[in-house]
Amino acid sequence: MSTITIFIAVIAAVGYLIFQGMKNIQLRTMNDGLQKKDSELVEKVADMKMSRRLLGDYVCDLYKMRAYYITHEEDKFEGMLRHMLKTEYADPADKKSFLETYFHTFLIKKNRKYADWILGEIRKTGDEKFIRYNEESYAVMMDDRSDLIDDMTEDINSKKYYGFALGVILYMVAKQYSYLGDDENALTYMQSAKSCFHPKAVYMPVVEKYLSEADV
Repeated sequence: MSTITIFIAVIAAVGYLIFQGMKNIQLRTMNDGLQKKDSELVEKVADMKMSRRLLGDYVCDLYKMRAYYITHEEDKFEGMLRHMLKTEYADPADKKSFLETYFHTFLIKKNRKYADWILGEIRKTGDEKFIRYNEESYAVMMDDRSDLIDDMTEDINSKKYYGFALGVILYMVAKQYSYLGDDENALTYMQSAKSCFHPKAVYMPVVEKYLSEADV
């Protein structure tokens, strides 16, 4: 390997380390702001041009929205939520992840207004599979429907869903059995749902609470 090649490789490595270091500083500062419920700090850092370049618009917007939510600044939160719903981010997967996570966050909290806003955007994606399981989830959580067990069991058996989505469908079947007073089937499906969720998934606290109360 020539001296020039080695020099270029070293410079590239140093540049990468500097870049990662700067990103970590911005993220650490915003995380500190969230922990201290300091929305002004989070907003200030998130709106810096350097933060936008290093972290991207999606991450910065998400931090701002979280900050407004935990500080109960309803007007700012709603404004940021509407902004994120209408914004097309560089990576479409970011938008889908945002829609999915916050839609189910508000289903759990029984917040119909915000769930309705997000469901409207989910329907605009044109992703039939994505739309189907979210609409069914809305019907179970918001309208207390218990007549979708067969349809959702068919979704499970279709092998079209996996990970978080599959966990949600299993959870919704468990909820319906619970509504019907069938605790045995509710428990079975709740246990299956848990195995699909990441430990930090929004459903894990309610799943673990259910299983704990069932002494499992």
